[in-house]
Amino acid sequence: MISPKILQVFIDEMNEAKNDTNLSVIKGRTLFFAMLIFGVALVGGVLRFAQRRIIQGVARHTEFQLRADFFSHLQKLSATYYDNVRTGDLMTRATSDLNAIRMVLSSAIMYTADAIVFFGLALFIMLRIDPTLTLIALIPYPILAIIIRLLGKHIYTLYEKIQEGFSTMNTKVQENLSGVRVVKAYTLEASEIEHFNELNQDFVNRNHKRIRFMSFFFPLFNFLPGISGVVLLWLGGIHVIEGVISLGEFVAFLAYLMMLRRPIITLGFIVNTFERGAASMDRINEILSEKPEIYDDDDHVKWNVKSINGEIEIKDLNFAYSDGVDVLRNVNLTIEQGKTLAIVGGTGSGKSTLVSLIPRIRQADRGSIFIDGVDIQDIPLNVLRSNIGFVEQEPFLFSDYLRNNIAYGVADPNDEEIRQAAHNADLLSQIEEFPDGLRTFLGERGITISGGQRQRSALARAIIIKPKILILDDAFANVDTQTEDTILERLDDIMKDKTTIIISHRISTVKAADHIIVLNDGSIVESGTHDQLLNQNGIYAGIYETQLLQDELEEL
Repeated sequence: MISPKILQVFIDEMNEAKNDTNLSVIKGRTLFFAMLIFGVALVGGVLRFAQRRIIQGVARHTEFQLRADFFSHLQKLSATYYDNVRTGDLMTRATSDLNAIRMVLSSAIMYTADAIVFFGLALFIMLRIDPTLTLIALIPYPILAIIIRLLGKHIYTLYEKIQEGFSTMNTKVQENLSGVRVVKAYTLEASEIEHFNELNQDFVNRNHKRIRFMSFFFPLFNFLPGISGVVLLWLGGIHVIEGVISLGEFVAFLAYLMMLRRPIITLGFIVNTFERGAASMDRINEILSEKPEIYDDDDHVKWNVKSINGEIEIKDLNFAYSDGVDVLRNVNLTIEQGKTLAIVGGTGSGKSTLVSLIPRIRQADRGSIFIDGVDIQDIPLNVLRSNIGFVEQEPFLFSDYLRNNIAYGVADPNDEEIRQAAHNADLLSQIEEFPDGLRTFLGERGITISGGQRQRSALARAIIIKPKILILDDAFANVDTQTEDTILERLDDIMKDKTTIIISHRISTVKAADHIIVLNDGSIVESGTHDQLLNQNGIYAGIYETQLLQDELEEL
């Protein structure tokens, strides 16, 4: 802001000294002013560097913290929440939307600060030079203020639609990459490419709307102040001739007028960035405002509970998903510590739902499930889940080393523990045949190994944490009966004092369990040992006879 004043003094001095014959003095003064302007520019450059370094640094740190908080919040949300949201949409919010917020915190704030400082100081100095010219210069700005207000609302709406389109496109890519084998199996590559191109074109069209809109308004930010500049050039020249202001003051005034225009030129960018950031922040807040369904309730949780023994009691349990249809009805069950419970039943009978309620993957009503006589909602989540090993129907493996997948639930495992867990899951002999052994890198979802190996890797992961309760949800579906018998024999040894729950469609898997229940349409319809259930000649006996017949046919 000092440079135009230096220029003013220099021009006025040169104008007064135009008849001076002492050229050395004039040259000296010219050099002095030139060096003075250079010095101001140098100091300004250093301060500009410091400004950018500080603001950009703070913006990056804030982005880091916001992204960390966002991811942390996602970890707290229950499985039910993820039943109804798209992964691609969450990815867009965690990347593109957070980047838009960072732009507000860095460039937009920096340019806003510039605009306020430059506009305020330039206006103050211009008023001191010539109030009349300054008032004329200000005529376009009320019009610009109205335009900016209208502009901001529309940009916000446009950016919301753009981000929604980006989320849809991201979801399409994510689903196609996850299901690429299905796409190829049905030879639908061309169809999927066409569908993606439609989404891609829709995203481009949404951006074109914003571009066309901004292309109309951006020139106005230059055009309206430019009109006042033409008037000022004419009227300012008259003021110089009439002696109202000096030539140097007029040149300085024009320089400050250019500085006054500088914030206006960047105003379009500022409004654009702020509205984009506001739309993105609202999208982030939609997620952050979601309340976790499952959490530690400080009013009830017993923080003194540090471990569990494994006795499970279920009383009058009823459960329904968000559609309101009961999945479990009036379930009553007791599993003593160290015992094995087997659950059988048809597809959709509620088996997986029942076992998911024990580690609170899904939330049952208070007073329905107890462990060691304590309501599971009163046991700290960390304590509850760290003492339960859970192998799901479709085990998930990470794109990581096999070693790290097996040791996922252990803080500092050693290779001996990992090998022992792999041995108990009857996987060690196959691991040793891999070229890289435990250092074998698995593809996405563990696709580079077989289905049976994935299930046994997940089983080893559950075993290595030495759980007090082990839940196996159809964990042997992809292994042969001989391997299954080997694993069950080893599990008998390591789960002697612990509780085991096995879900299976194979009677050979469950017949040795201490207790067996049959679920049908969400209710326990049969209960007892293998022999007792056979004597009842009910659903269980029917399943058993069917499987015996299948075995005989296979032998034939």
